Amino acid sequence: MELESVAEVLRIEKWRLKGAMERKNAFTIDDFSPPYILFRKELRHVEKGTSVFLGDSIEVIRGFPKIRRAFYLKPMLQKHFKDNVVIEEKMNGYNVRAALVDGKFVAITRGGFVCPYTTLKLQEDENLLKFLTHNPELVVCGEVVGMENPYVAHEYPEAERFGFFCFDLRYKSTNKALPIEKRNSLLEKYQLKSVRLLGTYRTGEIDRIFEIVRELGREGREGVVIKDPEMKLSPIKYTPSETNTSDLAYAFRYPYEYGRDFSFSRIIREGYQAAEWEESEEELETRAMRLGKSILFPMVRSIRKVMAGGVLTEDFIVRVNSEEEIKALVIFLRRQGINFILKDSGIDLDEHIYLIKRLRNSTTDKIKSYLSGRFE
Repeated sequence: MELESVAEVLRIEKWRLKGAMERKNAFTIDDFSPPYILFRKELRHVEKGTSVFLGDSIEVIRGFPKIRRAFYLKPMLQKHFKDNVVIEEKMNGYNVRAALVDGKFVAITRGGFVCPYTTLKLQEDENLLKFLTHNPELVVCGEVVGMENPYVAHEYPEAERFGFFCFDLRYKSTNKALPIEKRNSLLEKYQLKSVRLLGTYRTGEIDRIFEIVRELGREGREGVVIKDPEMKLSPIKYTPSETNTSDLAYAFRYPYEYGRDFSFSRIIREGYQAAEWEESEEELETRAMRLGKSILFPMVRSIRKVMAGGVLTEDFIVRVNSEEEIKALVIFLRRQGINFILKDSGIDLDEHIYLIKRLRNSTTDKIKSYLSGRFE
């Protein structure tokens, strides 16, 4: 591998790239064809999660830009955007970039890894392959959702098992996103699914936007992403109380797996949202009850499970066509340091179904130690 060629394509100094690789902030994945350099951390203008493929020619799939979050929405809308904004649904799954590299289809996770499971699932979509064949300069950015994947299990009526919903089309070379109208036209032409478009509003229509967010919360949906129609300004995301507390309930099932920042930021969001929405005492009581339950109930259930001799796990279902496919996924997950137990759940319509029980050892062990008499 010629670092000089890679540095030239990325428009960074060779010594910077070399230093990043020495520090393991960027490293090479050699057992994929073509091999690729993955950036674990941002390096100047090169985004975290960028993958540089070293095939016949060097191809770069840029990392997906971080989307900022609004705590207090109204002033942020008016300060950040111009007249109009597009409101799209934010779905609860995992971020994937689909692209062609040396003519080969790849599905890349937010962290920059080519995921074998997601790649196999998405390449079954003939419309997606056709789109990329006709538009090889573009990357399809979307959310994988559903109950059958190894990362985020969340039920959606429109994708009970596995679904991919596009939210951006971006150029490989620049990471620049297509304007929303042009994106929608292309997605419609190739019959690709997209996240739900909830409307275009003026920045001053804050009450209508709040009502959309409230309705999504009542429906158990995750929230919204607010975008500039031309995609020249960076989007922002905003979630209802139900999403914040759902995240907290998840975190407190495994309270020693997540940093304090994870929980603290979600609790703080509740305070800002309640204040901005001018909630009554009765509404605050309801929010406080939801917040308290999301913290206490899952934590107590986990403690009781360990008290009864159980082990805390997070369970995922995957469906593959062969043993080779599950072996590839197991190798991939092990490489990322994920500790799990794999159970064969049988065959359904010629597909092999497996249960991945991800072990939450830190929380299990910590609870055990306190139950045995440890003190701080």
